[in-house]
Amino acid sequence: MKVNDESHLKTRLTLRQQRPFSNDRLLFGRSSAPLNDYPDYSELLFTLSQTFGFVRWRGDGYDTQTWRVVVAQAGRPGERLTRIPGVSPGAHLLLHTFGKARAKRALRAIDMLSDHHVLHEIAPAYWRHVHVQIARNAPLEPYDAEAFAAMARARLVS
Repeated sequence: MKVNDESHLKTRLTLRQQRPFSNDRLLFGRSSAPLNDYPDYSELLFTLSQTFGFVRWRGDGYDTQTWRVVVAQAGRPGERLTRIPGVSPGAHLLLHTFGKARAKRALRAIDMLSDHHVLHEIAPAYWRHVHVQIARNAPLEPYDAEAFAAMARARLVS
């Protein structure tokens, strides 16, 4: 009997919780369904083209810490995807910060955006802008949903 399971068409995000060595958490995004939820990790599924963000923290017994903030978009079958640890089979990488200072700056930007916008509905191009501005240590331009929607329509026409 063939089961109609379309989970292979979705992007799987694995978040680990093994304190004091790892602490991952979902920042935003609507999981289509929690796949597994265990005490030390959880798995979430995201539908095609859905945007999601998460933070990945790692530490050791010597106070060494690594911080990552990732915003990604679930890909479609056949597309070129970026391999991201904990994301299977991969996704379109929109924002990636590494290191405590840049990760904190990304988290502040996400907090400010969440005051006025639904984060998973923000245009992928804007998340790329946030990535570039954080990498350059430059100020962010405010998000204008209408302007980014117009740019997306223009790209479809050309």
